[in-house]
Amino acid sequence: MLTGTSTYWQNKSLDATYRGQALPAIATFYIALLTCTNGVVARSTAYAANNTVVVLTSDGYYHLYKVTTAGTTASTAPSYPGVPNEVITDGTAVLTEQTSALDQATAIVEPSGGGYARVAVTSSLANMSGTQGAGTTAVSSGTTGTISNNNQLAFPASTAAWAAAPAMVWGTAVFDASTAGDLIQWGVLGSPQNVGTGVTVTFNAGSFTVQMS
Repeated sequence: MLTGTSTYWQNKSLDATYRGQALPAIATFYIALLTCTNGVVARSTAYAANNTVVVLTSDGYYHLYKVTTAGTTASTAPSYPGVPNEVITDGTAVLTEQTSALDQATAIVEPSGGGYARVAVTSSLANMSGTQGAGTTAVSSGTTGTISNNNQLAFPASTAAWAAAPAMVWGTAVFDASTAGDLIQWGVLGSPQNVGTGVTVTFNAGSFTVQMS
């Protein structure tokens, strides 16, 4: 689910709503996969500075953390509340939650090579549901603040590993260009995954959700 909104899009939305500026039209948006270097954080494990891991925190969601002090995690996990930008001492390692860095696109890392490419989706009522429920094609009139894909979305088949262990794909993001471009939103997967060779990553209809709150 995409729940994080980039600093870029926050600025554009505020300027459009309150400052008389035009909101950039996005005729086609591009879905990206996000990777971390070391997958789900493990117990009694040594991590180097700048390694990135995901942690299932107390709020029930995975969060991206960066190792800001190298060390070895404790045998028993400390509390990870999942507060944006929190700093957690875990054994002798120190990990920092990355919400602000993700919003600013400085912590966004995608697969490289192996046939990886973002998925292009034309912005339309037909392609993304209204807030009144999955599969709807009318203008949004619901109360959920959530929309989803009306059709299956498929990345190209990987010709080499996109996230070989210990790396994992942990999240997704939306950009306004097929490469580089401006980050619009980002979010986490329900379950981080390795992506090896010959894998086609897909989102079935209704499973790629975008939420604004």
